Amino acid sequence: MFCNLNAEMARKGMTGACLAEKLGITPTTLSLKLSGKSEFTLRQATAIKKLLNVDIPLEILFQSDDKAV
Repeated sequence: MFCNLNAEMARKGMTGACLAEKLGITPTTLSLKLSGKSEFTLRQATAIKKLLNVDIPLEILFQSDDKAV
């Protein structure tokens, strides 16, 4: 769902399980958010950007690759 986020996670070697742990959520909850079935909070989005240490605007990092959205 979030191709830019997934690409940055891969570049940084950050697994979903590791990211979920650092955010204080379960891997299942993270999976639901990454698939678009649940939404990230602004606090979670900014924490992810900081954890990944990327200089990409949130709008781009969390841009949906789903053309229907």
